[in-house]
Amino acid sequence: MYRPLIALFLLLLGCAAAHAAEPVTIGQLYTLHSPTLSEDREYRVALPASYRWATNRRYPVLYVLDGRTRFGHTATAVEALAAAGDIPEMIVVGIDSNDQRTRDFTPTNGEAIGGGGADKFKRFLSTELIPSVDQEYRGNGFRILSGHSLGGLFVLHSLSAEPALFQAYIALAPNLEWDNKIAQRALQKTFEADSTIKGYAYIARADDAGPALADFEALADTFKNKAPPGLRWQASAFPQESHASVPLPAQVEALRGLYQGYRLPADDYAKGLANAEEHFSKVSRLVGTALPITEEALSGVAYAQLEAKPKDALKLFQRNLDANPNSADAHLGMAEAFAKNNKWKDATREADRAVALAAEYQLPSQSRYKDTAARIKEGPKKKGAK
Repeated sequence: MYRPLIALFLLLLGCAAAHAAEPVTIGQLYTLHSPTLSEDREYRVALPASYRWATNRRYPVLYVLDGRTRFGHTATAVEALAAAGDIPEMIVVGIDSNDQRTRDFTPTNGEAIGGGGADKFKRFLSTELIPSVDQEYRGNGFRILSGHSLGGLFVLHSLSAEPALFQAYIALAPNLEWDNKIAQRALQKTFEADSTIKGYAYIARADDAGPALADFEALADTFKNKAPPGLRWQASAFPQESHASVPLPAQVEALRGLYQGYRLPADDYAKGLANAEEHFSKVSRLVGTALPITEEALSGVAYAQLEAKPKDALKLFQRNLDANPNSADAHLGMAEAFAKNNKWKDATREADRAVALAAEYQLPSQSRYKDTAARIKEGPKKKGAK
């Protein structure tokens, strides 16, 4: 008489198991003991989508202050912008703040007891955290620093105190009133003393009014009138955003501004390899670092030639594969090119390799690789080839 209850229990248990929750995480959390700060500091790391298989690639590193609150949306924005081709993939490092946030981010003790530790915190970054990240991950030496509010104050302090530590500085709604506008005064002094500073600086404000708006406009005027010619900069206003919400849209605009014009439009693929190479050379000169032609762009140029010039396209696909030997997409492109050149054995080999790599690295849309491989393998039968 208890069997119906037992059956119901087993059914519910099976349903629960079938719908068991799996955590969704962004990045990994690490702890580093800092002799400089005499404490343990936590930081988070999110790696690019290609990091596992593109073992020959090196990436820019974006350091984000206030990691607990700013790491998640920044890492997600970077992933989305890179997938769209607007910026290169990058490693994102979020540095968690502790109870000493004011101490770490303020250059003087001018506004609150316990402030004035910015130089020590900067030394922690330059001598401990950055070397640790460089040793553990494949950074390419191009570093970006981003901070909000007091974190933005620290960003501006770092730009004025040690401009070469980072190649790009992003200050989102920075605190500008600290110690009688010390950020603006220090930047003006640095700019007047050193005309060789290079890089990129971005500042953004929210719905500021009154003294806060005047402080931001004074900072923007300092950049306009005093910034060295090699320092590219941008000042943006988001009057529809609050102080708390502005980091979300401003971070996206800052990264797009840093890599302005990075994406090669698909309509330009047909213009050929030389045009694509010149495109990325131009952006490289703007950003101040080498930005090679992307896998997506090189593949796009190759596909654009596949119908009219299959032999030339084969060479381009081979170049793409040489640069990205573990890329499932690069192998799939080679399979398409071999098939177009009636080299069916080679096409089959490359198609199988693409499917295997997609499975090995658990790439999304694995059915696309399998379907394309199956279509390529059917090619000889349809054409009557042996």
